[in-house]
Amino acid sequence: MSSAKARQTRTRLPKQSRAQSTVSSILEGAARVLAERGWAGFNTNAVAERAGVSIGSLYEYFPNKQAIADAIVSEHLAKGEAMLAAAATNASSKSSLETLVTSLVDGFVNLHKDDPRLHRVLSSEVPLSSEARARVGALKQRVIALVATALDGYSNNPKLTAQLLVETADTLTHRWFAEDDGNLTSPEIMTSELRCMLSAYLVATAGAHT
Repeated sequence: MSSAKARQTRTRLPKQSRAQSTVSSILEGAARVLAERGWAGFNTNAVAERAGVSIGSLYEYFPNKQAIADAIVSEHLAKGEAMLAAAATNASSKSSLETLVTSLVDGFVNLHKDDPRLHRVLSSEVPLSSEARARVGALKQRVIALVATALDGYSNNPKLTAQLLVETADTLTHRWFAEDDGNLTSPEIMTSELRCMLSAYLVATAGAHT
């Protein structure tokens, strides 16, 4: 049995509303501790104190700090999956390059500016399970595929163009919000600059295609 599967087996899932409320409090407190202290300073005693529960109650649902982190990662990924999938679907349903770029950039900006400190710790410090890594990869490939569909007729190689767009938007927004704590510029300016850059690339690509 893999370590990831072992962790999942030992984690107790809440069934009653009171238990669900306790788990929600634990995860909310844990997210704040993780964002503030990083993985090295993350421990079950600090989480229990922040969540306002006893350490015994915490261990009823989570056997260790890795299990708590796994649950936080899962929630974070679920939010990101919904946000980016909606943005990419909206982009693929539009006919103009401008609306495609707007949807794509807005999706990545909104994803990364939402709790950037937590995002940074989760992406660079917390040991991710193979399942979490697979979800991250699958999400990116889904977004690329949707954007490629929207680019059909605009580019000689829609998949390559889509991959460049998605990788650039993802990398730059992560760098500016998660790694730099948003100190480089405001979300509004960053969004405007990134739209201009990607739009210029798409116009050039479309011109070469015609």
